Amino acid sequence: MQRRLFFALPAQSVASALHHCQQQLHEEGHRKPVNANNFHLTLHFLGMQDEHILPQLYQVAAELRSPPFELTLDQYGLFRHAHCLWLGPQHPAPPLLHLVNRLGESLTQLGLPVSTDYRPHITLFRNARAMTQCPAPALRLQVSEFILYESISAADGVWYKPLRRWPLLNQSVDEKQQ
Repeated sequence: MQRRLFFALPAQSVASALHHCQQQLHEEGHRKPVNANNFHLTLHFLGMQDEHILPQLYQVAAELRSPPFELTLDQYGLFRHAHCLWLGPQHPAPPLLHLVNRLGESLTQLGLPVSTDYRPHITLFRNARAMTQCPAPALRLQVSEFILYESISAADGVWYKPLRRWPLLNQSVDEKQQ
């Protein structure tokens, strides 16, 4: 069976603040807000994968070590081709980039596609056609875990089902090997 999979950071701790941003931006005419239950910051999108790969993904994630960190979400952006209005960090934290790179290396070793054009963001609206003129807030997202999600399409829209969670640990892989 094929599943649409992605690794991401949960953003439920800032969901109410993100929903408030949506309410402010909706007044500008932005359409199709993302459901607050679906807020996340993608690390790697894997697309449609056969479910037989799940044990390998679980193993890769379990072996990954990265310290907890904080992200400041302080910049709005627009992916014009995808018509997505988002909020993300103007300056991504080095631990985030380290986590993305290490996970990407492991996924590549499994023969999975990995994007090299990474832009950390949380999508607020789909079908957005113009950039907002509103100033971005400075939301602080405390990151202490990452999740493998399955994207499920239903009659009432898309929802993201967490398949497994892994805590971020204070010891990195590099420190452990020394």
